[in-house]
Amino acid sequence: MEIKIFIKGKKEPLIYKGDRIDILDFEMNGTKYKQIRYFRKGFSKSELIDSKLINKIVEDKK
Repeated sequence: MEIKIFIKGKKEPLIYKGDRIDILDFEMNGTKYKQIRYFRKGFSKSELIDSKLINKIVEDKK
């Protein structure tokens, strides 16, 4: 599975690859974020991206 996240002001998207990918809405200190959790070979990593910066999210099942 692959997710491409297009960010305002950047030509190239952020690409996340993994066996499973979760995208969650998360709010901290009044700021809304998207939490991207991706799982590869039994391990997971997580990143927060400010929701205001995201143009679109595209899913590519590979």
